[in-house]
Amino acid sequence: MMKKMFRLFLTVALAIACAGMWGCGKEDVEELSSTSLIGFSGDSLVVYVEEKYEETCEHKPAGADCSTREKGTRIVMDNFYTKENVWKSGKIDDKYIVDVYDLVDDSTIIEFNKEKSEFYKWTLEKDCEKLGSFSWSGCNTSRNVKAIRPWGEGKWRLVGGNENCAYAIVDVREKTITGYEKLDEFAEGCSDLWDHEGVKYCVNPFMDEEGVYENHNWYFDYGMALKNSKIDFVDTLWFNGDYGLDGSLVPYKLNSYISLGFALIRVDYENHIFDRNSIVKID
Repeated sequence: MMKKMFRLFLTVALAIACAGMWGCGKEDVEELSSTSLIGFSGDSLVVYVEEKYEETCEHKPAGADCSTREKGTRIVMDNFYTKENVWKSGKIDDKYIVDVYDLVDDSTIIEFNKEKSEFYKWTLEKDCEKLGSFSWSGCNTSRNVKAIRPWGEGKWRLVGGNENCAYAIVDVREKTITGYEKLDEFAEGCSDLWDHEGVKYCVNPFMDEEGVYENHNWYFDYGMALKNSKIDFVDTLWFNGDYGLDGSLVPYKLNSYISLGFALIRVDYENHIFDRNSIVKID
């Protein structure tokens, strides 16, 4: 009888001590996620990779003991304006988003595994096709690839290089990748470049080198230029006008839009110019 009373007293004492001092054994579970933007499809769809995981923290006298559980990584497509989800893929193997993903048209995502030089073809709202490993020739820039751009005639351009290899061209049919040590003339000065219906395009930032000197400071105007391989014409867009664009960041292509800071703009491919009526501000 005395033993039972002693055990009961000890249990009650511990419970009071835990509640008063530390809140013993309290467990918090939080749903977390991280995303990586792929690009835009058409006027209103945004496509990205989302990694979801669950963090569980058990609070103890010595501190919190936390652990995470992976809940799956998927390709997601939402409506850009309504925020409504349109489509999610099944779980993908790239759990921690280390591969390169790019939209090469409004319905096709190409995934590139840098370690194995493997490609995967995702069709939005459908399945994934494993294209397999591609063989390299010339110099190799696989670990430096940052983007995959359509390059016409069944080819992609791998953007991103190193001091020994400037870029690479992928021949999809032959399953080969050819690295080039120096940039071609058309690509010089480009922050991004791509092919659209057989015409090459290049976008690049520029600055008014003359500037204005006011109040003991120099002020410079910034803009971006769009050139193409079909006609000898360069369209320029200054950032100090009524468009409110941010000239401190480098423009780059996200399939149907060009991104620049907190704004997006489309290309008028019929006239080879920036579509100034298409500017979308990002909050």
